Amino acid sequence: MNDMARRPHQWWVLAGIMLVFVGGSKGWSWWAQERAASTIRQFVQPGDITMYSTVSCIYCAKARDWLDSHQVPWQECDVELNAVCRQTYEAHGAPGTPLMSVKGRWHLGFDPAWMSEAMRLPPLNSNRPGPT
Repeated sequence: MNDMARRPHQWWVLAGIMLVFVGGSKGWSWWAQERAASTIRQFVQPGDITMYSTVSCIYCAKARDWLDSHQVPWQECDVELNAVCRQTYEAHGAPGTPLMSVKGRWHLGFDPAWMSEAMRLPPLNSNRPGPT
């Protein structure tokens, strides 16, 4: 077979490999998200998860959607509308939102894997004010 006849076949093979890789990545991501959600639901108690957010934050909206779609109980503290929330947020020096509090542990950004790990740990005592 000459080179010209072999080239289209090579592109199809490459396209097939890429499809398998992308599909596998999506499947792995889905599985990791479901596993994290399951662990969080297993250990969560009311008041364990608070998201410090703003109305215009697109990452906060994605976090809201994820938490609600995975049936994780959580509370929201809007730093633009609530002075106590704003004080707590500013006390942590966070450069953006969402700022997550899980059992007294703090994390900038929404990360279900981090939340899953934090849920497995005993609560930390925090002297910082929380949402009202």
